Amino acid sequence: MTDQHIDIRPITEEEWPEWARAGTRAFGGRFDPADESQIRGIIEIDRSLGAFHNGRIVGTTTAHTLELTILSRHVPFALVDAVSVQPTHRRRGLLNRMMKLQLEEFQERGEFLAGLTATESSIYGRFGFGIASWGENWTISRDHTEILNVPQQTGETRFVDPEEMRSIWPQIFERVRHERNGMFSFPDPFWDLFQHDPEQWRGGASGFFHVVYETDGGPTGCVSYRLQSGVVIVNMLLGENLEAERALWSFCFGIDLMTEIRALARPVDDPLPWLLINTRKLERSVRDELWLRLVDVPAAIEARSYDSEARVVIEVRDQFCPWNQGRYEMDVSPDGALCKQTTRSPDISLDVSELGAAYLGGVTLETMRRSGRVDETTSGAVAMLDRALAVDRQPWIIDM
Repeated sequence: MTDQHIDIRPITEEEWPEWARAGTRAFGGRFDPADESQIRGIIEIDRSLGAFHNGRIVGTTTAHTLELTILSRHVPFALVDAVSVQPTHRRRGLLNRMMKLQLEEFQERGEFLAGLTATESSIYGRFGFGIASWGENWTISRDHTEILNVPQQTGETRFVDPEEMRSIWPQIFERVRHERNGMFSFPDPFWDLFQHDPEQWRGGASGFFHVVYETDGGPTGCVSYRLQSGVVIVNMLLGENLEAERALWSFCFGIDLMTEIRALARPVDDPLPWLLINTRKLERSVRDELWLRLVDVPAAIEARSYDSEARVVIEVRDQFCPWNQGRYEMDVSPDGALCKQTTRSPDISLDVSELGAAYLGGVTLETMRRSGRVDETTSGAVAMLDRALAVDRQPWIIDM
């Protein structure tokens, strides 16, 4: 049922506290006023929509103005966040209306890529988002954390306080994200919030402990972790090279009085499983992370580089963003790409969500063809485009 009596519009500064409380309540939490200033810092008021019914906010969504790394390029990127509908107002079409308004805004702003992380994986495919990256959650007993062939370290680890972390972590993060497909930028207010470490983030665990790895050349790796009932919970571990990553894992594995180590949302091609002597003891579970949406198909195709030449016609279905729907001739190579509308018969037909899933190289079109999500009408077209879309490292994100 669609309720047209509910007004959806950008919120004002005065409406922000109620907006924040409504969004937190929809996810089963309570907004802590102690976190208000830090959370307000990451919110762009003019990009934050509220659904108003009888003067009360019953739905929320916002977007962050960021950059996305695509094969060492940084492109405009809208990160959708805080999407909620109050339990009292579900099944009234509010989510559809909010998402449509957001996507129209992205197009007007020239943001040809949008993304989100989903609390429920059954929702966002219908809005044209596809799973573009995956992450692994790990659990391992401390008894089985011996690492193979540990070379002599050239640096050392040390604890830092939140203030020093705030100055070091962003520098390491920026150097790492430049090399990792799919990572997006975190402006200063995000790091301020990470330093603040809100209680609602902790899930009953301790506040963050921060450890840096540094050599004579300066910091090259960092880890932020929590402790809970004998468990080390690694939330963020970044290394500019294998030496830094190995040193930080060795540190985490060696924390006294702990019996287990857990790590959240690690890359699916992370080297750690290959460093462990007893790899089988590392329990691994995979879940979706970044859902990507092509807001402007030609602009997105032309924004990235390609591993080989391919010339194909794709037919894109996009019921939610009608300006995308149609046939496109893609002419791509390591030297660049051209993408323009055409009336030629398609070699490949797919939904915009499948194109978003394949865009960063995290899944092949062939995999989706075999699952019935992609149609190939010209033999070999899928394989040719997959070769062009191939990447050396799997896409990965860190979601604060």
